Amino acid sequence: MTAFSIWFQNLPPFPMLRDATLAFPVLLTLHDIFISIFGALIFATDLRLLGWGLRKYSIADVVDQLRTPKRVGFVCVVTCGVLTLGTKAEEYFLNPFFRLKLILLALVAVHALVFRGSVYNNAAALDASPEIPGRAKLAGALSLLLWISIACAGRSIGYILPPVGSHHFAALFLPALP
Repeated sequence: MTAFSIWFQNLPPFPMLRDATLAFPVLLTLHDIFISIFGALIFATDLRLLGWGLRKYSIADVVDQLRTPKRVGFVCVVTCGVLTLGTKAEEYFLNPFFRLKLILLALVAVHALVFRGSVYNNAAALDASPEIPGRAKLAGALSLLLWISIACAGRSIGYILPPVGSHHFAALFLPALP
């Protein structure tokens, strides 16, 4: 995994981004902004599926009208995330919280596959039920749990120092040689 991460972080444009003074902070800030917007859209959808919010709107209205903005938000989050990852991939791949985040993202993909047909692409049928079906509530609850967990794992990444011996450890803690 270390060899792959070193290879990945040396692909263009990552060395240029790594060497630019403001690139990493700007990318991280954009990543956080897009996460906030995307997260609010996910939160609104999940609260409606659970029956806890946006009750004056049908489930179909909320799910269908937020689908495109969520997709755009996801693309923006992933783009900034990959660019941020590429600036110091070795450090991230060695970080246990980053690995947890990748596992949780894989579980979100499984969640999407499991509930796409019965909930997200079938929202009008959910509105026809006298009560919100259990599968819709389960989809909303699992989505909230997974996305909140991803946000917590992502925030925790910055609190782990790079391992001794990694390239980033040397850059941070060893004095520059003349």
